[in-house]
Amino acid sequence: MGIIIDLEKKIKENWRKGIALGQDKSLLLLSEIPSFTLEVPKDKKNGDYATNIAMVISKSEKKNPRELAGILVDLFKEVDDSEYISKIEIAGPGFINMYLTEKYLGEIIKEAIDQKNNYGHNEELKGEKINLEFVSANPTGLLHMGNARGAAIGDTLANVFKALGAEVIKEYYINDAGNQIENFGLSLDARFREALGEKGVIFPENGYHGADIMVTVKGYIEKNGTGLINVSSEERIATLIEYSLSEKLDHIKTYLGKFGLVYDVWYRESTIHNSGAIEETMDTLKEKGYLYENEGAIWLKTTSMGEEKDEVMIRNNGHPTYFAADIAYHKNKYDRGFNRLINIWGADHHGHVARMKRAMEAIGYSADGLEVILMQLVRLYKNGEILRMSKRTGTYVTLEELLEEVGKDAARYFFVMRNPDSHLDFDMDLAKSDSADNPVFYIQYAYARISSILRQIGDGEIDKYLDETEIVLGLDIEKELALKIGELEKVLIDAGVRREPYRVAAFALELATLFHQFYSSCRVLNEEEHVKKNRLKLIIATKYTLENVLGILGVSAPERM
Repeated sequence: MGIIIDLEKKIKENWRKGIALGQDKSLLLLSEIPSFTLEVPKDKKNGDYATNIAMVISKSEKKNPRELAGILVDLFKEVDDSEYISKIEIAGPGFINMYLTEKYLGEIIKEAIDQKNNYGHNEELKGEKINLEFVSANPTGLLHMGNARGAAIGDTLANVFKALGAEVIKEYYINDAGNQIENFGLSLDARFREALGEKGVIFPENGYHGADIMVTVKGYIEKNGTGLINVSSEERIATLIEYSLSEKLDHIKTYLGKFGLVYDVWYRESTIHNSGAIEETMDTLKEKGYLYENEGAIWLKTTSMGEEKDEVMIRNNGHPTYFAADIAYHKNKYDRGFNRLINIWGADHHGHVARMKRAMEAIGYSADGLEVILMQLVRLYKNGEILRMSKRTGTYVTLEELLEEVGKDAARYFFVMRNPDSHLDFDMDLAKSDSADNPVFYIQYAYARISSILRQIGDGEIDKYLDETEIVLGLDIEKELALKIGELEKVLIDAGVRREPYRVAAFALELATLFHQFYSSCRVLNEEEHVKKNRLKLIIATKYTLENVLGILGVSAPERM
């Protein structure tokens, strides 16, 4: 654990020791020590930490909280040996505010410089084997904004999990089987025949109408000719499906790569169908008494699991449903040794979450081990208006178009900066602007400013300023910046444990904002030698911290802007 988490544990433990001492001295009546908070006040005038412990126990002690706070502070001072608390004050109705010493702030800076690119990393999730599945868009079209948001959230979460010591596999589930592929094949066949001039072609009722389908068909004809018109419809459809899936997957991989995302595993749904995994899963459910036959179909007793109705597993034509394949797929993940399955789905899949958890429990696996992060919609804005139409698809805006418009860095940051369960309004004009209102520009500009200062010193000269002399920070803005650097480990833990990567994006902006305030208030190079040395250490620690969070977000850290 890092210095700030160790200190917070120490402070809370010393308050408990102080209460125990008060019990021994018969100064306090309580028999058990209740839970209390230790938090960072929003207003720095109220110290670096504050606790409500006096108000929590005032009722049982039958004392005024402020009077009780005075007793508790005296007891705390008797047991505290941390050397990191410089002052304690009682405020308001009985809050106890604590101020940290400069020595402690210096320790934060030293830790950041010493750990460099590993600063903030810890072992909070060590032992977790996580399968993180996200995007998994049908390979029947191009990636849209929902897919892009899921990609940014998923990849950032994977980076956070790794920073917390977990083993993580990023997985993409390729839906290359089932009804949607059948409809896709019929759509391709219809467009193929239309492209060759056939009149009166009936397009499938549930077919794919995107303009990119015709582009795919024409591409096939250019490469392979028109010979498919002379084979059976079954052979033609199978050939067009194989060609199109390969093309679409190549396109998906290419643009996810340009988005900074590389998957560890691409797992095909057809593998689940062809490997006997569905049959094996159905056998397990049957043995446990969860299946029955009705009207020629095989049903899962989901009503016995708390659902409103039972679900079909195998249709009366012998074909498995998507739910059956999905149960087998998640069983497969557990069988591969993962103890945590995390899926990122669109909010429209919320009804599927509970029944999938219950199905896992029915076949003997942990329902709690399966987590689903539900993600709300994205609205793109351009010139102050909602952008609804794509030049390429005629319907939705694609990831490819977004990357051409705003670039990877802005796209990744904007998609992550809100909690997944919140709707996201993406202002494309703001994302492209070189202004302090654009959080990506503002954060990267902080990094570039630090790099510019360090270039003036020269790489070979920097090390001589990084000695072991005590770091002294005289101004409030210097202290605030050091404290913010110290928060990184807590931010990563909160982001990972709560599955909230937006916390990393928010931290990056807060840190950059404090640095820009420091930059406006404090000279670094043209100062007395001891001040120069302290401030250089501070900005180097800031640089490593920014570099780490930008790396986790998948955003570049430019040396020049």
